[in-house]
Amino acid sequence: MAAPQFIVNMNTALAFTEMLNRVGVWVGGTLLLGVSIMIGIEVILRKVFSISMGGADEISSYVLAISCSWAFGFGLLRKAHIRIDILYSRLPATARSILDILSLITFIAYLMPLIYFAFVVVNTSVLRESTANTPLQTPLWIPQGIWLAGLVVFLLTCVVLLTGTIQRLAAGDIGGARQL
Repeated sequence: MAAPQFIVNMNTALAFTEMLNRVGVWVGGTLLLGVSIMIGIEVILRKVFSISMGGADEISSYVLAISCSWAFGFGLLRKAHIRIDILYSRLPATARSILDILSLITFIAYLMPLIYFAFVVVNTSVLRESTANTPLQTPLWIPQGIWLAGLVVFLLTCVVLLTGTIQRLAAGDIGGARQL
C-alpha cells in the first residue's frame, strides 16, 4: 500500500529542512573554528609583537550571532533545546503530543515578531547604508541579513515540524508524531 500523498510531501519538506539546517550548522561551525583561529593569532600577535590585526572582536560577534541563528533549527530537529521533561515523560502519548504542538506554536509565536523586527533592522541598515563604527566599516546589512536568514530557516523548520506533527496525529500515527 502506497503512503498517502501528504506523508510523501511532508517527508520531502522534512528532508529539505534537515539538509538546510545541516548545511547551516556546518557552515556556522566552520566559521566558529575560523574565528577561534583568528582570535588565537590575534592574542599571539598582541603578546609577542605588540601589534593587532584589528577586527577580530567585531568579526567574532557577527559569527556568534550567525552561527547561533543557523543552529537553532538543527537543535530543534535533534531535540537538543533545553527541556524539562520530568513531567513530560510520565504523561500519556496524547498529552505529550499536545505539549509538542504547543511548544512548536510557542516557538512560532516567538519567532514571528523577532523576524519582523530583525527584518526592520536589516532594512534600515540597507536604506541608511549603515556600516559598523569600527576600522573594518562592515556594511551591517551583510551580517544582519545572514543572521535573519538563519532565523527564517528556524521558523520554516518549526512550521514544517508542526505541520508534520499535526498531519501524523490526524492520520492516527502517534508514534510518528512523537518521532518528529
